[in-house]
Amino acid sequence: MAKREKKTASLAWLEKYNPLAGLSISAANSIFDAARGGDTQRLHWIYQEIETQNPVLSMCVSRRAGARLAAKWRVVELDASRGEEAAEQKQALEAFFYGIDNLSELFEHLDLALFRGFAHAQPVWRDEKHVEHIELLDSWKFLRKDGEWFYNPQCDGFTSSAVSCKDARLVSLVRKRPVDVPALSIHIRSAVGERDWGRFLERYALPKPAVTMAENASNEDKSKYTESASALENGQVTVWPYGTTLCDFAGGSRGVDPFSTFITHQEKAILMLSTGGTLGSMAEAGSGTLAGNAQADVWQQICAMDANLIAGAINRALTKDFLEAAFPGSRPLVRFEFDLTQKPAPKEIFEIAATAKSAGYMIDKTELEEATGFTLEIAPESPQGSPDFNIEHAKGFNLNAKGFRIAENAQDGQEPAPDENALESKKIGVSRLADSILEIMAEEAAKSLAGGAAENKAQKSRRIK
Repeated sequence: MAKREKKTASLAWLEKYNPLAGLSISAANSIFDAARGGDTQRLHWIYQEIETQNPVLSMCVSRRAGARLAAKWRVVELDASRGEEAAEQKQALEAFFYGIDNLSELFEHLDLALFRGFAHAQPVWRDEKHVEHIELLDSWKFLRKDGEWFYNPQCDGFTSSAVSCKDARLVSLVRKRPVDVPALSIHIRSAVGERDWGRFLERYALPKPAVTMAENASNEDKSKYTESASALENGQVTVWPYGTTLCDFAGGSRGVDPFSTFITHQEKAILMLSTGGTLGSMAEAGSGTLAGNAQADVWQQICAMDANLIAGAINRALTKDFLEAAFPGSRPLVRFEFDLTQKPAPKEIFEIAATAKSAGYMIDKTELEEATGFTLEIAPESPQGSPDFNIEHAKGFNLNAKGFRIAENAQDGQEPAPDENALESKKIGVSRLADSILEIMAEEAAKSLAGGAAENKAQKSRRIK
């Protein structure tokens, strides 16, 4: 089964056939009835077609598969008490999965079971301990009868071409409530709606010219007016007799469009089935709003469900067989799974570190660098006060302002020197002190600028000489 089968005339005809052409709800119901009896080939051929043609469904398939491929896989130990033996099994199982050349494609293929109802793949075992490649088998080539799977690459139902898959050692994932079952009906309704939408636009949405003939026109001239109106509608230049009136030619549509809302409703239904939300709620996910948080939670639950189902299928078909062959007689102590932990952003990590510091705890620098990906260095201490002026700098000034002497003494931890106006000095407010400081700063800045200008003039004079 793992070998690529040669295409027959019946299979080639099937691949050139568009199963959606002329498909109606009644025809789809008959196909559903055949699928309930196990003949799912035509139904799955339709499924893969709508997953390609329906833009919303195609986006949902890619989004679910993308979430699976974005998560890293890992091998975890099940029994910590069996440390050495579990570590040995873990190392061997990791090497086994790393040896498969299309493991990521297997994840994406099994994810289709969540939409179509089942997906099968066949490992190509080099020996009992090595799988080099996995054949991804088309779902429309399978049938099911009495719980047993049959493979028929000729796609002609339960005929002599169908072979049992009992001993094929398939990697299989089966779901009871696939998305494509209701999505097919929704797609058909949407396609019929779009077809009628086009007819509506052609017949009603574009207004027709209404002509009032001139007063002296007769009934024999009516045909000429009609021809001129048709020519005008087609964009041709026409000439009308004096007194002719054109009515409602540039007016609005003569009907109400009921199809835009209908099509939007169908798209929302598919999106809700596939992602658990609408475009609006998906856009709000992670925004901090109530709807955004709810959508983010639903999407995480869907991704976790997909990951657990796919990992379970892989463990049943690959992990189990490998461990039995590589460690005969030993109990399985490891398993394959996807890492669903979400790494916080660097901004969130720094906020956590700041919160921990305010609570009296410090996070190790090495751990913080590993978590954020940044190389951290201690920032130099900022100088106290203004870089151009501070209290220590002010001590070198020859100041006469009482308010500033008070500030200087306060900086030294001393009481202001008593004088004849001691009571008045104590009442100096913040505004007067600030005014004194600004006056001193202005004088110093003016002196600095004057000195700089003189220095520049001297340097220029030396260059000229």
